[in-house]
Amino acid sequence: MSNLTDKSLLEQMQMHDLEIAKRKELLGFTKTDEQLLAEAQSFIAKEMDNIVDEFYRQETSIEEVALIIGDSETLRRLRNSQIKYVSELFSGHYDESYVNNRLRIGLVHKRIGVEPKYYLSAVKILQEILHQTIIANIADETNTTNTLSALDKVIFFDITLVFDTYIRSLVGEIEIARDKAMKYASLLEQKVAERTHELELLSRVDSLTGLLNRRAFIEELRRELLRAQRNSAMIALVYIDINDFKQINDTEGHHKGDEVLKLLGNIITHTKRDIDIAARLGGDEFCIVLPRSSLENANTFVQRLSYRLRELDKNISLSSGISQAGPEQYDTADELLQKADKEMFEVKKKFHTGPLANTS
Repeated sequence: MSNLTDKSLLEQMQMHDLEIAKRKELLGFTKTDEQLLAEAQSFIAKEMDNIVDEFYRQETSIEEVALIIGDSETLRRLRNSQIKYVSELFSGHYDESYVNNRLRIGLVHKRIGVEPKYYLSAVKILQEILHQTIIANIADETNTTNTLSALDKVIFFDITLVFDTYIRSLVGEIEIARDKAMKYASLLEQKVAERTHELELLSRVDSLTGLLNRRAFIEELRRELLRAQRNSAMIALVYIDINDFKQINDTEGHHKGDEVLKLLGNIITHTKRDIDIAARLGGDEFCIVLPRSSLENANTFVQRLSYRLRELDKNISLSSGISQAGPEQYDTADELLQKADKEMFEVKKKFHTGPLANTS
């Protein structure tokens, strides 16, 4: 796509010869009108200083317009531009070059903040001054009437061009504002979605270990059980508890206890498969769902977990219980948890009463 600055206003607005001719036709602006205006050029040129002086005398009497003009240097530049504008009105040539200049007038007026009401007021003032000048310089009444009519047509022709550009500029600003608003809305929607996702994660994740919390784990366990039933597959559940965790908290403080929980959570995360589902149920109790796994697979998982834990901290041991569902009979999520919890509790009792700490 080419840059707008590579095209003239005429090209941007697709103002070709046929469009210009159509606009003239709509206003009844004929070759005869062009000739009449060209014939008036000579006396208009002689009266130019008076015309422009009177125009700005009346314009600057309007306080708002005087504020827009601002200073004498700006007024001098505007005066020169007005001389050129009036000369072109009576040039007799209203081609693409003329139209492009008129389109620029609308663009400039929009850019400097001239409201349409002030532009139309200025056009009316100039029109009345030119009417008086034509009446004073043409003796023939019919010729005067026809020349005045031709002037009105070309002024209306100019107004349509100026306002096309003015409106196009406004529409462009609206489109830019709309695009910005849409981008902002899209960005806001994305941020809301991201924040919603973050909140959803927070509602499902244990903040200390990064594993699922109890509520989210139960949901996932039920879902995996249904999937296992559909596929007639085995599913195992491992229930883990840290031995003497209360003693760790009591003797070394809760900060140490939190470190132990984080350590175990990290080891579980790096030991489990991607399809496995791990959670901290609360306190020092952890649970892992092992889809498509038997009791033997689950025991192997627990052994790997215990081995890695001993490598990092020999003073920490685990008690665990395992339950299995499928491939023929499937317990509910609650039943599966209860079985593993019960087995874990029996193992923990042996740990406290046996001659050696049980870590399986």
